[in-house]
Amino acid sequence: MAQTFATEYSSREITRDPTVRAFIDNTLTDLVHELSLSPTEAHPSITLKRRANPAACVINPINGALEANLRAETYKTYSWPGTTAFEAWKFTVILRILAIIDKAIRSGQSISKRDIYYIDPQYFRSQQTVNGVIDDLVYTIGVDRAALNVEAAAKGLIAGCLRLIRDSQVVVNAQSATEDTLIPRIENDDEIDISRARWVLVIEKEGKGYPDLSTREFLHKLSNVASNQNRPPLRFYGLTDGDPHGMAILSTYKYGSAAHVHENARLILPRLQWLGVRVTDIIAVPDAPGYKALLSLTPQDRSKIVAMLRNSPVWASDGPALEWRVELQRMLMLNLKAEIEILYD
Repeated sequence: MAQTFATEYSSREITRDPTVRAFIDNTLTDLVHELSLSPTEAHPSITLKRRANPAACVINPINGALEANLRAETYKTYSWPGTTAFEAWKFTVILRILAIIDKAIRSGQSISKRDIYYIDPQYFRSQQTVNGVIDDLVYTIGVDRAALNVEAAAKGLIAGCLRLIRDSQVVVNAQSATEDTLIPRIENDDEIDISRARWVLVIEKEGKGYPDLSTREFLHKLSNVASNQNRPPLRFYGLTDGDPHGMAILSTYKYGSAAHVHENARLILPRLQWLGVRVTDIIAVPDAPGYKALLSLTPQDRSKIVAMLRNSPVWASDGPALEWRVELQRMLMLNLKAEIEILYD
């Protein structure tokens, strides 16, 4: 019998990367030097690489990952005291977060984005501010988030035919659990037993939003484990809402995201197939129970579809996802969308 498990999150072992240490040391050394100069000579600043715009990305023809067009790379410099109050504030925010990361690396402890935000929520103003600076730093340095000793709290669930073995002990048995199991941290020496699994169903719902990095890395690791075993290929299916957000989620799993182009190669799931929900499947059967539960696109939905078709190479007329592109176009023409809940009817 085919087995299935659904997942929305994972985490990974923290790694050590000397480039992070070098970047922090060089940045702080340069700042100290600038601050030692006279006010008329000092120009303390921090320069970060700007994350790629989807329109400036390309699909790698070898691995299928969404990547930045190196010719389109740009940088942003924040200085002190800056030309505006915002620039001065952003400069100090970056410096503060670098100091927190530096402390975490020196102590060998991990810290989450949420932890960083709550160190000084009044100053950081929002969690989004911290998230953006962390993402800019990893993109600038060219590492993943774990290299900064920054982790995210586990929140996704897994159920089905999977065992995680550590030091010859089964630490997670997702099949025998009486309820969904929180995805654990995967360490380098762990063994993932998916020998009885035939396929994987990824369900993106329950308010989890867009795929986080740990979930994507976990699925990528499962795909690699299956490829290295003497067994039939493991099939991956995605079930999302039949709307532009659901299709964008599907695209992120399979091809990657513009926000993390430098990491997509280790996160993508090239064999992922779209199971649904498709609006066109529902309207093809007018007497189907879910037919009357179709929803109209909102103005925001329509704008997102247009932006996806216009800006991303994934949805281009010569892109790798022509079937998905056609579905988006039909969705726009019919002005209809469907949520996963329609399957319950």
